[in-house]
Amino acid sequence: MNKKLPIIYSPHYNITLFGIEKLHSFDSEKYGKVFRYLKEKMGLKKYQFYEPEEVTEEDLLLVHTKEYLHSLSYSKNIARIAELDLLSFFPNFILKSRILKPMKYGTGGTILGCHLALKHGWAINLSGGYHHAKSGEGGGFCFYSDVPIAVYKLLKKKKMKILIIDLDAHQGNGFESVFKNDQRIYIFDIYNSMIYPMDNEVKQYIDCDYPVSSFTKDSEYLKILKEKIPFVIKRSSCDLIIYNAGTDIFKDDPLGHMNITTQGIIQRDEMVFRQALKRKIPILMVLSGGYTKQSSLIIGKSIENLLKNVIGVKTGI
Repeated sequence: MNKKLPIIYSPHYNITLFGIEKLHSFDSEKYGKVFRYLKEKMGLKKYQFYEPEEVTEEDLLLVHTKEYLHSLSYSKNIARIAELDLLSFFPNFILKSRILKPMKYGTGGTILGCHLALKHGWAINLSGGYHHAKSGEGGGFCFYSDVPIAVYKLLKKKKMKILIIDLDAHQGNGFESVFKNDQRIYIFDIYNSMIYPMDNEVKQYIDCDYPVSSFTKDSEYLKILKEKIPFVIKRSSCDLIIYNAGTDIFKDDPLGHMNITTQGIIQRDEMVFRQALKRKIPILMVLSGGYTKQSSLIIGKSIENLLKNVIGVKTGI
């Protein structure tokens, strides 16, 4: 099997900053680790992946204000959004190159992923899911609202309904703020209600709001999914699913404060994909949060399971 797969990756995704990135809780090189896992464990070749282009300024302006984009010309603002004060001492051109550029490529990957999902029935962007970025502000290490940008670029050309399934441990307040009462978008969000961002102002825009408690375990979590995913797919009458597959629900994650095992995450992703594919609804998966060194390995194992056992891709090994 040598054909191209709708999996999107760029070496530009990985964030390195003279070792400073290791002070941050987020593994900013997990994208490359997932890419290597798929190559080594499944025999995928570099040419089988799609490589995105950097998102354009024009596309960023589909969602973000000019004032907000200009504010990223100040290092202190980048440091605040990245939640790493040390960054405020770096020249802005370095931060734009080493932090913002990777996220522009990640956003480009989500845009490309929407098109590939509609063409192939599924797609996976090995980045993206910056679900705390709003139109006029960033937060929680999210600078660009990649999913809304991709959605509004798509909706300029095609009339359709889109379901957002956000299963990151944190409330997707950026998505909810941007989409608000847009009837073309249906949002299903399961999140730990006891942690950041606790954005009560935008909760009203979640169509299926499912807050859970800290230390929720596999059995409870997967039971919710089993009941709710068929319901939200039917209720949304969607033509495309965008799945925000954060691994910060993992039991050892220092920021997610949930109690989901590796196998629970693999089952979660399989559930979502099986429900989409069963109904022949195109699905795009983006990676979102995950703050342990195990995150990349969990993602790799889950994608391997999806390719082999759900999608039915025959690989080189």
